[in-house]
Amino acid sequence: MARIPYPDPASLSEDNRRFLASLPQLNISRLLAGSPCMFQPLTQVFNAYLNHGELDPELREIAILRVGYLLDSDYEVVNHKRTARVIGMDDERVSEVLSDDEAHQLTPDEQLVVRFVDEVIKEGAAREDTFRAVEKLMTVAQLIELSVVIGVYTMVAQICATFEIEPEDVPIADTGLEDIFQAVNKLRDD
Repeated sequence: MARIPYPDPASLSEDNRRFLASLPQLNISRLLAGSPCMFQPLTQVFNAYLNHGELDPELREIAILRVGYLLDSDYEVVNHKRTARVIGMDDERVSEVLSDDEAHQLTPDEQLVVRFVDEVIKEGAAREDTFRAVEKLMTVAQLIELSVVIGVYTMVAQICATFEIEPEDVPIADTGLEDIFQAVNKLRDD
C-alpha cells in the first residue's frame, strides 16, 4: 500500500480529473495526479519518448528495464516487462536484461545499451569509450532520448520507492501507450 492515499479523483480539478480518467489506470499516474502542476507536464514527457521517440522501442524498453533492475524498482520492472512482451521481446531476452549474467540472447547493440545504463546509474555518466560506441550506434536525437529515458526512470524509481507505489492489482491489458498518446493529444486540442 502506498505511503499516502492516492488522491480522490473528485478532489482534482475538472481538467485533471478528465485527464486522469483518460489515461491507463496506473498507480504512478494516480499518485502524480496529486500534484496539479506536475501531473500533465510529466505525462507529456512520458508521451514524448513513448509515442514520438526516435529511439528503437526495444532499446528503450531494455534501458527502462535495466534502470528498474539496478534501482530495485518492482513497479517499473513489472510494468515494463509487460510492455516488452507486447512489443515482441521474448522472456529470455527480458530475463537477461534483469540479471548480471552474461547476456547471450542480447545483440551486441543491446549489450552496449545495458552497459551504457549501468555506467550512468552506477557512476553518474557513461565512460568515454561506452559513450563513443553508443554515439556510433545512434543519432544525436536517439542518444539524448536514451539519456532522458534513463533519467526519467531513475526519477520514477525514486518516486515509487519514496511513496511505496506497488504494481497495480489488476494490470492493464496492453502497454497503455495509445491511451497516453490520445490523452496528451486531447490536451493539445483543448
